[in-house]
Amino acid sequence: MDNATAFVAVVAIMSLTGVSAIAQHKYYARTVKRLAREHDEPGHMLVTGRGKSRFRGAIVLLVLRTQDEMIKAAVVMEGASVFARFKSRPGWVGRCARDDLPGSTPRVAAAIAQARTQLPGRRAPVTPRTRG
Repeated sequence: MDNATAFVAVVAIMSLTGVSAIAQHKYYARTVKRLAREHDEPGHMLVTGRGKSRFRGAIVLLVLRTQDEMIKAAVVMEGASVFARFKSRPGWVGRCARDDLPGSTPRVAAAIAQARTQLPGRRAPVTPRTRG
């Protein structure tokens, strides 16, 4: 393979990566808008959080009742590629977001904790910084 062919291949791969990342962002935005539209009620709030690890991540969208953090709707996207999709978690509805939720990986639990910090009066947990 000569240099020109290698360059064209690299540009094509980078273009596909960019297009797929944009498509996933649009999918995320559509899902947020849909949940916000479906659950637009006083006393409820749509919050998002993410949990990351070295190779995989998780994004959680929760509709919570602000007074007691009861879950009204929940979707989770977990994976390592742009092909990951949101999956509804109907088993979480009616539960408190402070409790351990069934089927939660450590990444999902971290995403839920981050999402809860978006509620009024909540703050992110303080994590100690290490010097390297």
